[in-house]
Amino acid sequence: MDHAIEEQLGIQNVKILRKGILDSNEGKLFLKFGEEDLVEGEFESLKAIQASGTIQCPKPFGIVQRDGNFALVTSYIEFQHRKDWAKFGNLLARMHKTNSDLLLAGERRSRLLSFNSEISEDSVHLEQEEGTAKFGFHVPTCCGRISQENEWTDDWTKFFICHRLKPQIDRLIEEHNARELIDLSDQLYRKTEKLLNCRQSIQPALVHGDLWGGNWSMCLSGEDTEPIVFDPSSSYSDPEFEFGIMQMFGGWTHDFEEEYEKIMGKSDGRHERVALYELYHNLNHWNHFGGSYRISSMNLLRRIIG
Repeated sequence: MDHAIEEQLGIQNVKILRKGILDSNEGKLFLKFGEEDLVEGEFESLKAIQASGTIQCPKPFGIVQRDGNFALVTSYIEFQHRKDWAKFGNLLARMHKTNSDLLLAGERRSRLLSFNSEISEDSVHLEQEEGTAKFGFHVPTCCGRISQENEWTDDWTKFFICHRLKPQIDRLIEEHNARELIDLSDQLYRKTEKLLNCRQSIQPALVHGDLWGGNWSMCLSGEDTEPIVFDPSSSYSDPEFEFGIMQMFGGWTHDFEEEYEKIMGKSDGRHERVALYELYHNLNHWNHFGGSYRISSMNLLRRIIG
C-alpha cells in the first residue's frame, strides 16, 4: 500500500501510520492535513460510518506522515447539487439505529445459548458483529481543531457532562477568562441531569458528531444520487445529539424529519434536549473563534437553566 499511495499522490518517502484498503482502480485521492489526533479521529470515524453499511462517506484509505505533517487519505468525491432531504433522513436514521440492532441481536444470541447448551458460543458468534453498549469512542475525535474526550462511559448523562460540556466550560474559564460561567456551570449541570433523566435507558447510537449542512452533500451512486457525509467527529451517543449542530446552522426540512421518525420515532421533550446539545456546539465555537459566539452561548445557556 505504501507504494500505491506514493504513486497515487505523486510523492515519495511517505510514512504510512494507518492502513485501509486502497483499490488499485481508485481514481483521484483526497488529502486532508491536520494534527495527528484530528486525522486519526476522522479516519476511525469514517471507518465506523462505512462499517454501518448505511449512509455513504468517503472511503478511508489511511493516514500518512511526511516531513512532520499528517494527512488523512480518502477517496475523492464529486459532489452533486440539489440535496435530497428525505433520503438523507432515512439513511441517517438507519445509521443511528444500527448499533441498537446489533445489541438486540447480541441479546438474542445470548438467550439462544442459555436455552440450548449444545450450541457452541463460537458457532453463534461466527462472523457476527458486536454492538457497543457504552457511550464514547475508541479514540479521541476533534470537532473543529479541539480534541474531544471519548472515554467509554456507562451513563449518557455522565458522558455528556464530563466529556462534552465540562471540558468546553473549563477551557473557556481558563483560556478566555469567561468568569460568568463559574457560577452558572453548576446550575447548568443540574439542569442537564434533569433534562436527560428520561434518556437513561437509550442505547448508544453511532453519530457523525458535526453534521451541519456543510458536512453532507449528494454524490453519484450508479445512475442515481445518494447522500454522503464527510468530516465526521463520531462517537456512540444519544442519537438526538446529532441535531444540536444541525439546529445551530439552519435546521432541517419536514421531509427529513418525517423520514427520520419513521425509523427512530420521536420522544417528548426533544426540543429542550436538542437546545442543550446546540449549547455544546456554541461553547465549542466560542472556544474556537472567541467572543463572537459569547452572546449566543450565554443567551442559550440562560434560557436552558431558566
